[in-house]
Amino acid sequence: MRIMTSIAFTLAAGAAFGVAFVLSCSGDNHSLADAACSCPASEPPLAGRFVTVSVPATIAAGAVDGTGAGCPTGAQLISGSCTTAILNPLPANLVLLESGFFDNPPTLPQGWSCSFKNTGATPIDVKATAICLKPAP
Repeated sequence: MRIMTSIAFTLAAGAAFGVAFVLSCSGDNHSLADAACSCPASEPPLAGRFVTVSVPATIAAGAVDGTGAGCPTGAQLISGSCTTAILNPLPANLVLLESGFFDNPPTLPQGWSCSFKNTGATPIDVKATAICLKPAP
């Protein structure tokens, strides 16, 4: 019984010390923790670092064609989309064949690619959009 109490006490003391150490290193007030730990600097805020790049294209009547939007140099692709240039009314004769990221350095930056098929008798305006994250300043 004495061994179990000793083990439980040791574990509880270790857990309490660990929690206290983590809490002392978190937050902005490091006056108490400066002697105990060296906290790494956090990454700069994301606000102002997102970039949206859109590239329009016109898909001719009866044609299969596409467009792509690339991220600025050094930026990381987060996501993308393929849409019509005008959302209302949506054309019933436009088919999205393929969409996804492309990464072919050094000739192309990271970006988003869209491939459409226009089954109608009139051209349709579309666009590819890439959402990118610029590196921290």
